[in-house]
Amino acid sequence: MDINGLVKKYEDDKDVYQSAKYNETQLRTDFLDPLFSLLGWDITNANGKPTNEREVLVEEGLKAKKGANTKKPDYTFRLFSERKFFVEAKKPSVDISTDPAPAKQVRRYGFTAKLKISVLSNFEYLAIYDCSSQVKEDEHVNHSRIKLYHYTQYAEKFDEIYALLGRCNVYNGQFDGEWSHIEDKINRFSVDTLFLQQINEWRLKLAEKFVEIKPDVLDLELNDLTQLYINSIVFLRVCEDRDLEEYETLFSFAENEDYQSLIRKLQESDKKYNSGLFNLQYINDFISDRNSYIWTIIKQLYYPESTYSFSVFSSDILGNIYEIFLGEKITHSNGELKLIPKEENVDRDIVTTPTHIIKDILRKTVVDYCNGKSDKEILSSKFADIACGSGAFLLELFQTLQDILIDYYIVNDQSQLQPISHNTFKLKYAVKQELLVSCIYGVDKDLNATKAAEFGLLLKLLEGEDNESISIPVLPKLDANVFFGNSLIESSDIKNESDFEIVNPFDFGKLTFDVVVGNPPYLATENIKQITPKEHLIYSKKYESAYKQFDKYFVFVERAIGLLNDGGYFGYILPSKFMKVGAGKNLRAFLSKNKLVSEIISFGSNQVFKNKTTYTCLLFARKQKNEDFNFIEVANLDDWKVRTHEDVKDDSVDINTLTSDTWILEKNTQKLLGILEQKTIPLIEVLGNKTIENGIQTSANNVYIHKPIKEDEHFIYFEYGGNQYHIEKELTRPYFKTGRGEDTLYTYRDVQPNAFVIYPYRKIDNRVVLVEYEELQSDYPNLFNFLHVIREKLDNDKRDIKPEPTSPNEWYRYGRSQSLENCDVPLKIVVGVLSSGYKYSIDRKRTFISSGGTAGYCPINVPSECPYSIFYIQALLSSKYLEWFASIYGEVFRGGFVARGTKVLKRMPIIPINFDNRESKDLHDDIALKQEQLNELFEKIELNNGNERTTIPLRRQFEQLKVGLELKLKDLFNLGELDKEIPKISEIYNKEED
Repeated sequence: MDINGLVKKYEDDKDVYQSAKYNETQLRTDFLDPLFSLLGWDITNANGKPTNEREVLVEEGLKAKKGANTKKPDYTFRLFSERKFFVEAKKPSVDISTDPAPAKQVRRYGFTAKLKISVLSNFEYLAIYDCSSQVKEDEHVNHSRIKLYHYTQYAEKFDEIYALLGRCNVYNGQFDGEWSHIEDKINRFSVDTLFLQQINEWRLKLAEKFVEIKPDVLDLELNDLTQLYINSIVFLRVCEDRDLEEYETLFSFAENEDYQSLIRKLQESDKKYNSGLFNLQYINDFISDRNSYIWTIIKQLYYPESTYSFSVFSSDILGNIYEIFLGEKITHSNGELKLIPKEENVDRDIVTTPTHIIKDILRKTVVDYCNGKSDKEILSSKFADIACGSGAFLLELFQTLQDILIDYYIVNDQSQLQPISHNTFKLKYAVKQELLVSCIYGVDKDLNATKAAEFGLLLKLLEGEDNESISIPVLPKLDANVFFGNSLIESSDIKNESDFEIVNPFDFGKLTFDVVVGNPPYLATENIKQITPKEHLIYSKKYESAYKQFDKYFVFVERAIGLLNDGGYFGYILPSKFMKVGAGKNLRAFLSKNKLVSEIISFGSNQVFKNKTTYTCLLFARKQKNEDFNFIEVANLDDWKVRTHEDVKDDSVDINTLTSDTWILEKNTQKLLGILEQKTIPLIEVLGNKTIENGIQTSANNVYIHKPIKEDEHFIYFEYGGNQYHIEKELTRPYFKTGRGEDTLYTYRDVQPNAFVIYPYRKIDNRVVLVEYEELQSDYPNLFNFLHVIREKLDNDKRDIKPEPTSPNEWYRYGRSQSLENCDVPLKIVVGVLSSGYKYSIDRKRTFISSGGTAGYCPINVPSECPYSIFYIQALLSSKYLEWFASIYGEVFRGGFVARGTKVLKRMPIIPINFDNRESKDLHDDIALKQEQLNELFEKIELNNGNERTTIPLRRQFEQLKVGLELKLKDLFNLGELDKEIPKISEIYNKEED
């Protein structure tokens, strides 16, 4: 039947359909099922998709039960397993065009589920609502209503409705594009934000009461108490909306301030649910106060004070809220209670893993692992997240395993299933419980996180249940599934007993897993040293991947794979920089030598985490000897989410190509790099050893480096600490300090020193040596006196001086003595380590620069005996070819900045010149000359100070000469058709910023 036939059917018997006797179930069967089938949706799963990827979930159970207090939306329309919109059905006798109650109901569903839109229909009308804002009691029916169609318009407007709600547009990504403006509103003010604010307010208010009851309560206990009380009340409230508890029971207690009934209810719940959720201390003291804040909390969990619908408040959304909430802790000092970030989260944003990422990881690990296995095999398998946090992965894991077993039992044993609606089933409660306690494991070093994970899993266990389907006691204990401990460290790693409580080692013993998934903590070495110094020492000894400036996630990868059974599956979302950075060398070696990698999905510059710039990938591994692996580079995140990337077939990589060196996996990139390798030699081989080093490292720049006020032949004058000083000029050097405008480093502008650095060194027989203390005192009294002014900041206990001073009078040495000879040369190239092109500037003034990881500078020296012109080297470094090369091998940062430290610079590919061949030498000389002329022209342009009459022709000449240089470089590299595969510099960084 087409849309015209459906409309005619309704029109012909409209009086019957609008009578009070005609109910919602009939409406859905007669009209809404056919309407959405015409929009392309497989309402009954006639195509036999697995339960985890059914397009439409149809709810009937709760609605049909007598006395049911609430229900879920009638239909959930999904992209694979991701909810996209709800449809709430009302019988035609309910006028949804004027009655605000159904509108507010569907909006609350959508808001709680973080959906952009949802639909309300009685077939007489179909209304689409914006679900991005919380619902208020006095709002009109048309508030947030985007579209309203009368059934007489369906045929005429069918194409429009199809574009907005059709299955095709959900599965090709156009649905999200259509409603993207609503997504922005959800990001600014979502249910997560609202509920988090509420929970944090509850935490502080509850804490006030606990401090009153027990003034000496420790902060740790305070945090545990408040979380447990909040969990218990929220748990019962959710159970009310799921028909496991009588609706508004808690509300009636709060209305009457009936503390005895509330205490009794909590104690009864402890026996009924038997999970430790209601093991509440100080319960009589806390709740017996008629003014207890508990009444406020309870009331705020009901409409209209609460805008949520707990029947659709999914466990993953609650998990996300807890993830952020657990990033802070309550502290009590000097009579003040406040929330502060936990130590490991200071200066770090807490981000939650997007659900679609979790589901894709599970699809490629858990689903693959279970494929072809029986229920007994699945129920005897073990799945884990060893850094589980509040349980986001565990919750989705539990759901995925339920769906897999449902599909198995549909074919093999339907006695294990409970029918919900036509062709729709759920696992019987006993099977669900067995699955949870037998198969799912989590570990975390934050006790509150493990409690949140348990809480979420127990709520998940009760999804879809009611008092008829459960048995008493209802819930299992999860203390043998979710563990509080440090999964990276075992008891045998602890040498000092006093460290046990601090480190909290966790012994897995014989516990191993078939699948490990997750999103481990990202924590740099310096943060690990600062926050958990004892752990850092253990990691360095215990793990191969804990190499140099390793990140904590390196160690988690190694540990997780080590806990797998043979043939086991591993899937993590990680920063992709481990494939490039020097510190990732040993992790790459671990993965490559054991042939573990099974797939890598690189997101490039696409941002997976909202409001946080992190360049990520999905790393999948099998604990077996793999011969090859899949590599997918995601060009567009939205396309990838709707799986258009699965059309890509040519993505197999020979695992033997992986080594401990940087991983380059894109096929076009590999091809180009192969050609460059044949045509070029590394820059370090062109120039020789010790020509590419880091800048100086004083370890006290703030006292060694100053801005000069003036200088004369012998002295340089400056201000420090409010006083003016002058010191001997001989023991200073010009210094370049990062600035803006004309003070920035730029290829065509010579380095302009804008400061000076105190330099207590001199060169003797080509060696740089420290000027001795006695000589300073006798020959450089002004500097000698100033060094004593700043001595307190130079002492070895304030700085890390290497190698260790051999005498007491070397305290004015730099922190490191390397690179001094590389700065003090008449001509060099200065490189901005973290930059986005054109940061290779000529220095003619013996300017000193500082190293400092990605924030500093490197000098490149072209020795006088080297036949290559410094301008030839500068031209190649600044070319699109070497900039592209840097973007491949260097770590990428926000805004497209690429880190090009010595590791990258030394391997920069230089086209060698045969100086005995006239044509080759002429090309070298022409490139060098053009680069030198560009530098001179740019200087003239800057000296013109913006005078248009003279500047415009100079700029035109500059651009013309630059084009000429680019053509010469194209001839030099001679890549033929492949030249167009190397993007222009501007394109490299535009891509990174997109």
